[in-house]
Amino acid sequence: MKKVRLGIIGCGSMSRYHGRVYTTQVQEVEVVALCDTHEENLDRYQREVFDPIKKKPPTYADYKVMLAKVELDAVLIVTPHNQHFEQVSAALDAGCHVLVEKPMVVAVDHARKLIKHAAKAKRILSVAFPGTFSPEFQYIHGLLKNGALGDVIAADAFVAQAWKRATKGTWRQEPEVAGGGHAYDSGAHVFNALLYLTNLRPREVFAWTNNRGAPVDITCSASIRYENGALGTALINGDSVVGWDEGVRISATGGEFQTSIHGGRLQQWGADGKLLRYPVVPIMPTLQQWFIDCVLGRAEDPAPAMWGLRQALLMEALYESARTGRPAKVQAE
Repeated sequence: MKKVRLGIIGCGSMSRYHGRVYTTQVQEVEVVALCDTHEENLDRYQREVFDPIKKKPPTYADYKVMLAKVELDAVLIVTPHNQHFEQVSAALDAGCHVLVEKPMVVAVDHARKLIKHAAKAKRILSVAFPGTFSPEFQYIHGLLKNGALGDVIAADAFVAQAWKRATKGTWRQEPEVAGGGHAYDSGAHVFNALLYLTNLRPREVFAWTNNRGAPVDITCSASIRYENGALGTALINGDSVVGWDEGVRISATGGEFQTSIHGGRLQQWGADGKLLRYPVVPIMPTLQQWFIDCVLGRAEDPAPAMWGLRQALLMEALYESARTGRPAKVQAE
């Protein structure tokens, strides 16, 4: 079988994780080019990912040069948030399918443009939310989508980590580059979990943020009203002294769930309040394998650009509410 030729734009730590999966666990792909503006990132990528398999793809400092010189089928983009729009657009123009790290974009109009662009190019544009690609998310989303558990009543999620200290002095605390603060970064997983698991459109949000002396928001508390009247909350704490913790709880008329914002664990209660000891979740490939399966036409993308738009719409309203001190309506798609 012909392998999917994959180019990678952005070679930091998260990208190296993707690279290790692609080079050791996915048979139908070949990483044929790397791009990063920092030579030390490229050198480390080669050492950690490609030295063990005794192969080194060519490297580029300019993604436009890479797209022009290398024959590619798909591109993985793992770069600062504000760069995604132009890089995704260029990759689509080059005829590539695209897997882009979260958040897809930092502006609603960019999300809408990319959806149209991908449709016109007839290419996949997928957002790399690990939760969406997890068996647990697919299981909960499927049950709620087909009505097996009735209506969603409430949806709550949180994340707590020492994000302020860990990202100090990096681009993640530069508002123009990151698009926002902790709510836009790790918080993206929280909001994606709420949107995807409930499969409901948020209608209104009331939010507060606190920069805690940083250039961007470090903590955020948001109350959300959904289209069916369901209510929910999101708590984003980027100044935790304990460390990493997170979770999601979805309550419906036919049962309740607890899971991670990334998937990977699951508890389910029936309408009678009894814990289901062994809910049967589907077997799913890794995020990286699933994307390649989509490129090869043998799977449907669970995280198309529409989900990037939905999150952009929610974040726009959230920051408007935090700025004005009043509830903000979430725009329609």
